[in-house]
Amino acid sequence: MSFSSGKAPFIFSRDAFVDGIITPLQDSITNTLDRDKLDVFARQSGFLQRRSKLKPDEFIDTLMFSGLDHGQLSLQDCCNDLARQHQTALSKVALHKRFNSKSLNFLKLVLAEQLSSRLNIKGTDDWQPFSRVVIADSCKFSLPAQCKDDYPGFTNFGNVSSIMNIQYAFDIKNGDWENLELTRATENDQSHSKKTLHRIGRGELHICDLGFVTPSYLRKVVSEQAFFLNRLHPQWKPLQHGSGKPVDWAALHQKMNRSGKLQFETMVTIGTGEDGFNCRLIAVPVPEQVWAERIRIAQQRAKSQKVALSDEYKSRCRFSIFITNTPITTLKAAEVIQLYRLRWQIELVFKTWKSLLAIHKVRAARTERLECQLVAKFIWIFINWKIFRFVDSVIRKNQPAYALSIWKFFKHARLNSQVIRSVVAGELPLKDWWERFLFPIIKSLLIEPKKGKKAAFEIVYEVFKNLS
Repeated sequence: MSFSSGKAPFIFSRDAFVDGIITPLQDSITNTLDRDKLDVFARQSGFLQRRSKLKPDEFIDTLMFSGLDHGQLSLQDCCNDLARQHQTALSKVALHKRFNSKSLNFLKLVLAEQLSSRLNIKGTDDWQPFSRVVIADSCKFSLPAQCKDDYPGFTNFGNVSSIMNIQYAFDIKNGDWENLELTRATENDQSHSKKTLHRIGRGELHICDLGFVTPSYLRKVVSEQAFFLNRLHPQWKPLQHGSGKPVDWAALHQKMNRSGKLQFETMVTIGTGEDGFNCRLIAVPVPEQVWAERIRIAQQRAKSQKVALSDEYKSRCRFSIFITNTPITTLKAAEVIQLYRLRWQIELVFKTWKSLLAIHKVRAARTERLECQLVAKFIWIFINWKIFRFVDSVIRKNQPAYALSIWKFFKHARLNSQVIRSVVAGELPLKDWWERFLFPIIKSLLIEPKKGKKAAFEIVYEVFKNLS
């Protein structure tokens, strides 16, 4: 199979995916949902305490595959699926009672197993000196009003909404999802970041949204001999090395306008005494219209709080400012900026799942049922993510100029969900799935090049290709 799009022709063999790949991937998919393993998780969680009409594997299979649109999925739909797929007759009342804290804990154990079940993909060993490159972010969406006690939102004119916050972390080096948790929207990102400090390991690069960044978080990264890359918090006052003075943002903007420089870099100290640490600061001027919009929004916020914007703040808004403790010999300033922008790619992944899989759409029901359905959907997502990552890695190994589109792959996976159901159940060998359902259309699932813009995988490759 071959085609060309202005690059070297795409040539892909039917056997490229099969050789050395099928068996470990097949095992990973089926082992995670192995019946005996599910029984162990079910007993640990209390979901299975005695002989039950509804078996753990049937429960999770129905939630995963009876319907991807949980905003429309009814109890009767699930009962019908159980009867059709497993010959298990269960009433709506009986199924309703199974949605409880024990069921949720059971599904969370399966999700944790799915996240921890890793498959080594060759070709990432050259991302030195970083053992992992972890991007942390969060995603919020509204829930029905009856969930406000478990997932309270924010008060608006005396009314309290219900909002769920999904906290997640992704390792772009290895293509693995490191963490996923359902939390309250009232628990901000900084509070959550304090709970995850123990996950920071030596040699890792952590790229976080500004909302996650606290001095204690950055000090922990430094103390673990790891690396951080994030925006500078607006309230922090870094001091330049040598002079010990803060950056004069107004003077810097004028100087860069005269010289035409695209970025400014200096070493700074943030904090004082034992709480202080040194890092690089990189400032990039923003277009005039971006600065004007920042000031407009800041003035609205300042007016509501009855405060005034300082001249120093207005001048500082003329820059996008990044801080990192990576050595300049490892990442140059331009590479730091490119890497931080990759954080938006992970947000786009969640937007894809919201658009295609409607993870944010749920029908009014008891909270435990909503949670169970959502966790089951993420188990479905991560099974398909493994398949996506392996197919993508084989494509890029054979044809580095091409990559699989997340949007196109998951659209295909959604339309062929029942086929994956057969693979998970062990009824359809993954080799047959590949040959019948994916290989014939593989070229239609590739990322299409956009004129003048590089794809995320190309940016990652260019940044890390010299780090060996």
